Amino acid sequence: MIEIRKLHKSFKGTAVLRGLDFVIPKGDTTVIIGKSGCGKSVLLRHLVGLLKPDKGKILIEGADIVPLSERELAPFRKKFGMLFQGSALFDSMSVFENVAFPLKEERRYKATEIKDRVAETLGIVGLAGIESKMPAELSGGMRKRVALARAVIRRPEVVLYDEPTTGLDPITADRINDLIVELNDKLKITSVAVTHDMKSVFKIADRIALLDGGVIAMTGTREDFQNSTDERIQNFIAGKADESVV
Repeated sequence: MIEIRKLHKSFKGTAVLRGLDFVIPKGDTTVIIGKSGCGKSVLLRHLVGLLKPDKGKILIEGADIVPLSERELAPFRKKFGMLFQGSALFDSMSVFENVAFPLKEERRYKATEIKDRVAETLGIVGLAGIESKMPAELSGGMRKRVALARAVIRRPEVVLYDEPTTGLDPITADRINDLIVELNDKLKITSVAVTHDMKSVFKIADRIALLDGGVIAMTGTREDFQNSTDERIQNFIAGKADESVV
């Protein structure tokens, strides 16, 4: 689905990505882990063209999106939905208006089609009938699910999750993890998540990638990481501080 080749990105002279190579298989949930500030969210934003690399290629189904203009990127961006960290709902809009926003932006759907699609998608995320509520009336978990409904309203081929359980209590976080797994199965999508939450990692991931030193240091299954003898991996899983690793 997605292939990244020799990706470099620096900010104000500080290198974040240093020749990163990475393949994201179609239909899987791939989770990227690594310490804060290592470039996980930076990598995610490159996938939809929100950031341009200094060097390298990003292939979406074989086509390199790096040299494309904003107009040329449009059809590729339609393949993606994104759940932003903190949900990023529009506080002045109702739940209906938030979820419907991507469809209204395309200006090719009838009002009845939008209404039906919003109702269907809210049902999928377990929030049927809350269209008239405002974001301020919702709990953190409900806001996250509304944001997820907005991310999948156009039935994208790929959904990107930026820290999907940040700020949630453990029970609500577990419900969001269950929903990510369910959506991947129901909608047959490719999912890419970045997170620090190892419980989430081991619940949702088909494949895990460790980002360290600006490159992907290891990829594998949940079992590969759980059984790894690499000290970096075990320290990260255990949340053990060690300045020499990860």
